[in-house]
Amino acid sequence: MATTEPVPVPPEPATASAPSPTVRQKNGLGVAALVLGVASLVAVVSFVLFPLALIGGIVGVIFGTIALMRAGRGVSTNRGQAIAGLTCSAVALILAIVLSVRVGTWASDNRKPLTRLESCLSKAGNGTQVGDCFARFSREISRTPGA
Repeated sequence: MATTEPVPVPPEPATASAPSPTVRQKNGLGVAALVLGVASLVAVVSFVLFPLALIGGIVGVIFGTIALMRAGRGVSTNRGQAIAGLTCSAVALILAIVLSVRVGTWASDNRKPLTRLESCLSKAGNGTQVGDCFARFSREISRTPGA
């Protein structure tokens, strides 16, 4: 029986490898700031979700500021996204603060009508009575000075 010896694999030809250029990593915080800024703007415009815009705006401003500082140091390449994210987040934050103050002031000014509405709704038995409660509340807040 003949034995076969393994055939050696010829070495690959040596290629001149040029040093790879240093690639700056994109900064994920710039993208996150932009996403949070746009989402916060949508939330503040929806009016009902403006408390979420407060949180998203604060986080977006922080992320955008950090991303902008990193872009300034040359660590990242997405300076434009960082600026857009910071701008959108700041606008959303300002609008959310304004809405918070306005809603808080309105609730403070209408404390008595709101208390009466709560009492009326707790006693209401059917849809007609609930409608009457809201109609009375509407009349009361329309007469409130400064509203």
